[in-house]
Amino acid sequence: MSKVKGLRAGVMASILAGAALAAGVAQAQGVSTERPGSILIFPKVVNDGNDTIVQITNTSNSLTYAHCFYTNGDVVNGQPLWQVTDFELVLTRQQPTHWAASQGRAVNPMDNNPGGQSGSGLDPGLVPPVVPGFTGFLTCVEVSVDGAPVSSNSLIGVATVGQVTTDPAGTNNVSKYNAVAIPGCNSPEGACGPTGSANDTDNVLQLNDVEYARCPGGLYLNFQSEGSSDPAIDGAGNIPSTVSTNLSLVPCGIDFNNLDPTQTTIDVDIRDEFETPSSLSSGIPVDCYFTGSLGDPTFQSQFSLSTMFGSAILHPFPGRAPVVGVANVLRTAGDGTSDTAATNLHFCTDASDPAHCVSVDSEITLPTFR
Repeated sequence: MSKVKGLRAGVMASILAGAALAAGVAQAQGVSTERPGSILIFPKVVNDGNDTIVQITNTSNSLTYAHCFYTNGDVVNGQPLWQVTDFELVLTRQQPTHWAASQGRAVNPMDNNPGGQSGSGLDPGLVPPVVPGFTGFLTCVEVSVDGAPVSSNSLIGVATVGQVTTDPAGTNNVSKYNAVAIPGCNSPEGACGPTGSANDTDNVLQLNDVEYARCPGGLYLNFQSEGSSDPAIDGAGNIPSTVSTNLSLVPCGIDFNNLDPTQTTIDVDIRDEFETPSSLSSGIPVDCYFTGSLGDPTFQSQFSLSTMFGSAILHPFPGRAPVVGVANVLRTAGDGTSDTAATNLHFCTDASDPAHCVSVDSEITLPTFR
């Protein structure tokens, strides 16, 4: 454990008091980070010196198939790479599985042998590694054996991002977040309520509260002023400390059939501890994927506040696609030790002023399977 990890607990109460916008489980209209669904989105997957451990579990008592897509969201010469690598998982009832993004997972006959020594559990199938330098996201869709989407709402996932060393004075930056689970609606008695209906099993997944749950109309972000010091770390004499937040956003609507990057723009309304408002007039351009610290030039220093804590509402410009995301906070002490903590961004569904979190229909298109 790094030195910062123990100190960080001392400021959690202040953080929650200074930026208490959305307590409780992040959920909206069936979309959840705590319950299983038929579509999983992992908004932050990296192999850039840090690595990502992906864990997916079949929570049902039936054999479950999933079609998964790694999307490289890196930008080269101002254009998104939008390189997609797909693979398939087969999970027996109640089966968990895991792999490191940098290594993938080979098929090992010893995994299925009770006397085997690998200790990795049942093979889910061949999982390819991501390329070095990868920064992007992972999407997994529950399907039948022939590739048609199904809405059994069996999948739940967790991602662990970071790098662990054996040196107690090293970085040891490891953080964990839950995958965003989008359930299939199934019926008026299902996850989407009275508008819900059955899955039509074609390759266009309608996220409209009819076939699948609609994505949230906005996100809440609670944050500490970018570049500010950590009071607990400074109070312990390990100065100067700094706090920085990395934000990763994924469009909640993706075309894997035509490999067409989804473009959207996210409006940002910011308030400090005294409810003084500010905004990012140009918004956040999300071209396939966005990741960056709150000190990124995109944010025009709007997240460097005169107070220590703040809150923000992120919602798409009218008619644009919604997003889901993760915030990862890095706390660095004066002696160079550091630690991280990831947070699923809470869902905003308040369409009224001042939130303006108006839900928008979107869709995920799978490769043609028939």
